Amino acid sequence: MSTARAGSTTWEALALNGGRPVRPAPLPWGLVVTDVLRRRILEAVDTGILSEWYNGPQARRFEDAFAAFHGEGVHAVAVNSGTSALHLALEVAGVGSGDEVILPALCYVAAAVAVVQLGATPVICDVEQRSLTLDPERARELIGPQTRAILPVHFWGYPADLPALRRLCDEHGLALVEDAAQAPGCRVGDALTGSFGDTAAFSFANRKHVTCGEGGMVLCRSADVAARVRALANCGKGIGWDEYESHGYSYRMVEVSAVAGLYGLARIGEEIAARRAAATKYRRMLAGSTLEPVPDPPWGEAVYFKLPIMLPGDRAGDRDLVVRAIAAENVSCRIPHRPLYAIEWLAQHVEQAGRPSGPEECPVTARLYPRLFEVETGPNLPPDEASRSATAVDKVWRAIREARGG
Repeated sequence: MSTARAGSTTWEALALNGGRPVRPAPLPWGLVVTDVLRRRILEAVDTGILSEWYNGPQARRFEDAFAAFHGEGVHAVAVNSGTSALHLALEVAGVGSGDEVILPALCYVAAAVAVVQLGATPVICDVEQRSLTLDPERARELIGPQTRAILPVHFWGYPADLPALRRLCDEHGLALVEDAAQAPGCRVGDALTGSFGDTAAFSFANRKHVTCGEGGMVLCRSADVAARVRALANCGKGIGWDEYESHGYSYRMVEVSAVAGLYGLARIGEEIAARRAAATKYRRMLAGSTLEPVPDPPWGEAVYFKLPIMLPGDRAGDRDLVVRAIAAENVSCRIPHRPLYAIEWLAQHVEQAGRPSGPEECPVTARLYPRLFEVETGPNLPPDEASRSATAVDKVWRAIREARGG
């Protein structure tokens, strides 16, 4: 690196430059299969029933446990992926061809994909700068005659302002559909994410708080809606073998995934606590530095699928180097998913539908995204390893500041 000062021992100590990494090897990011989980999986496999129409006994148990976790009067249907869950949650909320759905610029593309699958148009909304989640006031400005739903995404495990969005949807007669893929167990006031929306979608993919490898769940506020979700997930069939009520999809959850999901759900409290503790270690380690971990919003407490960290405004150009250097320390670190307006096919789709799409429509996102990177908070991150993770970020940032000045 040409701008590094000669003889800079801090710079030379980086694993990126041949120094010893803070962590000897990367931690496992997948499901750790314990003896207990292995036995339960084998017991399910030995039944010979790996899946069933309308879901098998293990998937039904998972549904019941997940619904109970969210309180009384909630109904759940297990499916094969988080994207499938989003698709169904939007469809049963009434989204269809020609409709518009407002969703945040900062999120995973699956949210927009599910909208497009239904023949609707994603309307890309700016985020508010405290939590980087969908801005309710900007969403209000985007509501038009074709708007059918608002789809907040609890990105990185940070809750959107659900009370404000619920009020906005009720005021305009819109459906509120939550993408809670990265935020199970996240409390907003006295309720959890997933319980504010007319429907909500969860994901159990790798690295999630609860993982099945792949899997999802649709949360509904009524038994009738849940029955509709179950029919759609089973090719539109009714409860009879030869009943066909509507179109549908093959979205059932297999039994082995449900066993893994039940195992993870029983430990979700521990997982959330560990991720919050990891976030606290980063904040303490970086206190007084010029790096800014994104804080919890005033309306809720994040569950930290990842921790987003903000570079100083004049150091956005260092982001790629920061990410590569932290990753070389064997700590998971990435540039976040690009804003939706920067995904070419999606921007074209939105513009062809007559809605503007671009950074000028989302000034907060456009200003802050280039400064963002994300670091691990889990899974499989016990306190000593969380300390290593925080130490790695501090080590890298100190070295880069020394090498480049400032």
